[in-house]
Amino acid sequence: MKMTTLIIASLCAATFAFGTAQAADQKFGADRHVGMGLSCETCHGPDKANPQEPTIDTCKQCHDVKALVEKTKDVKPANPHMSPHYRDELECTNCHIMHGETENFCDQCHQFGYKVP
Repeated sequence: MKMTTLIIASLCAATFAFGTAQAADQKFGADRHVGMGLSCETCHGPDKANPQEPTIDTCKQCHDVKALVEKTKDVKPANPHMSPHYRDELECTNCHIMHGETENFCDQCHQFGYKVP
Protein backbone atom coordinates (compact mmCIF):
# COMPACT_ATOMS: atom_id res chain seq x y z
CA MET A 1 0.00 0.00 0.00
CA LYS A 2 2.76 2.45 0.91
CA MET A 3 4.67 1.53 -2.26
CA THR A 4 1.58 2.28 -4.40
CA THR A 5 1.11 5.63 -2.67
CA LEU A 6 4.80 6.42 -3.24
CA ILE A 7 4.54 5.52 -6.92
CA ILE A 8 1.44 7.67 -7.43
CA ALA A 9 3.03 10.59 -5.56
CA SER A 10 6.13 10.23 -7.74
CA LEU A 11 4.02 10.19 -10.90
CA CYS A 12 2.17 13.33 -9.79
CA ALA A 13 5.48 15.05 -9.03
CA ALA A 14 6.97 13.98 -12.37
CA THR A 15 3.85 15.14 -14.19
CA PHE A 16 4.04 18.49 -12.44
CA ALA A 17 7.73 18.86 -13.29
CA PHE A 18 7.14 17.90 -16.93
CA GLY A 19 4.03 20.05 -17.12
CA THR A 20 5.81 23.09 -15.68
CA ALA A 21 8.37 22.87 -18.47
CA GLN A 22 5.52 22.95 -20.99
CA ALA A 23 3.45 25.57 -19.16
CA ALA A 24 4.44 28.34 -21.57
CA ASP A 25 3.04 26.29 -24.46
CA GLN A 26 -0.11 24.98 -22.76
CA LYS A 27 -3.14 26.81 -21.47
CA PHE A 28 -4.58 23.65 -19.94
CA GLY A 29 -3.16 20.59 -18.32
CA ALA A 30 -2.40 18.97 -15.03
CA ASP A 31 0.39 21.50 -14.51
CA ARG A 32 -2.07 24.37 -14.59
CA HIS A 33 -4.43 22.60 -12.20
CA VAL A 34 -1.60 21.90 -9.75
CA GLY A 35 -0.42 25.49 -10.14
CA MET A 36 -3.87 26.62 -8.98
CA GLY A 37 -3.47 24.55 -5.80
CA LEU A 38 -5.49 21.50 -6.83
CA SER A 39 -4.31 18.05 -5.83
CA CYS A 40 -4.31 14.91 -7.97
CA GLU A 41 -7.30 13.71 -5.94
CA THR A 42 -9.41 16.63 -7.18
CA CYS A 43 -9.66 15.03 -10.61
CA HIS A 44 -8.71 11.42 -9.89
CA GLY A 45 -10.64 10.77 -6.67
CA PRO A 46 -9.46 9.91 -3.16
CA ASP A 47 -8.31 6.34 -3.85
CA LYS A 48 -4.60 6.78 -4.61
CA ALA A 49 -4.19 3.04 -5.20
CA ASN A 50 -6.86 3.11 -7.92
CA PRO A 51 -7.12 6.62 -9.40
CA GLN A 52 -10.20 7.32 -11.54
CA GLU A 53 -10.19 8.63 -15.09
CA PRO A 54 -11.83 12.09 -14.98
CA THR A 55 -15.17 12.36 -16.78
CA ILE A 56 -17.04 15.37 -18.09
CA ASP A 57 -18.92 15.36 -14.78
CA THR A 58 -15.57 15.72 -12.97
CA CYS A 59 -14.68 18.70 -15.17
CA LYS A 60 -18.12 20.27 -14.73
CA GLN A 61 -17.53 20.54 -10.98
CA CYS A 62 -15.24 23.50 -11.75
CA HIS A 63 -15.84 24.37 -15.41
CA ASP A 64 -19.12 25.80 -16.72
CA VAL A 65 -19.74 23.97 -19.99
CA LYS A 66 -22.51 26.35 -21.09
CA ALA A 67 -20.13 29.30 -20.67
CA LEU A 68 -17.46 27.42 -22.64
CA VAL A 69 -19.92 26.72 -25.47
CA GLU A 70 -20.78 30.43 -25.54
CA LYS A 71 -17.11 31.45 -25.48
CA THR A 72 -16.29 29.25 -28.50
CA LYS A 73 -19.48 29.86 -30.48
CA ASP A 74 -17.65 31.77 -33.25
CA VAL A 75 -14.92 29.18 -33.83
CA LYS A 76 -15.00 28.09 -37.48
CA PRO A 77 -15.96 25.87 -39.18
CA ALA A 78 -18.02 24.73 -36.15
CA ASN A 79 -18.03 25.20 -32.39
CA PRO A 80 -15.81 22.38 -31.05
CA HIS A 81 -17.77 22.36 -27.78
CA MET A 82 -21.20 21.95 -29.44
CA SER A 83 -21.13 18.95 -31.70
CA PRO A 84 -24.03 17.62 -33.77
CA HIS A 85 -22.99 14.17 -32.54
CA TYR A 86 -22.47 14.80 -28.80
CA ARG A 87 -23.99 18.24 -28.27
CA ASP A 88 -22.11 19.67 -25.25
CA GLU A 89 -21.51 16.28 -23.60
CA LEU A 90 -18.31 15.04 -25.30
CA GLU A 91 -15.81 13.87 -22.70
CA CYS A 92 -13.32 16.72 -22.20
CA THR A 93 -10.40 14.28 -22.04
CA ASN A 94 -11.00 13.22 -25.65
CA CYS A 95 -9.21 16.44 -26.63
CA HIS A 96 -7.74 17.95 -23.46
CA ILE A 97 -5.19 15.36 -22.40
CA MET A 98 -4.07 16.58 -18.99
CA HIS A 99 -0.91 14.47 -18.77
CA GLY A 100 0.27 14.73 -22.37
CA GLU A 101 -0.25 16.42 -25.70
CA THR A 102 -3.75 17.55 -26.56
CA GLU A 103 -5.60 15.84 -29.39
CA ASN A 104 -8.06 16.96 -32.03
CA PHE A 105 -10.75 14.29 -31.53
CA CYS A 106 -12.92 15.61 -34.38
CA ASP A 107 -10.13 15.12 -36.92
CA GLN A 108 -10.53 11.35 -36.64
CA CYS A 109 -13.39 11.75 -39.14
CA HIS A 110 -13.36 15.44 -40.13
CA GLN A 111 -10.71 17.89 -41.28
CA PHE A 112 -11.63 20.91 -39.17
CA GLY A 113 -8.02 21.51 -38.14
CA TYR A 114 -8.83 22.69 -34.63
CA LYS A 115 -5.79 23.70 -32.59
CA VAL A 116 -6.56 22.29 -29.17
CA PRO A 117 -4.92 24.24 -26.32
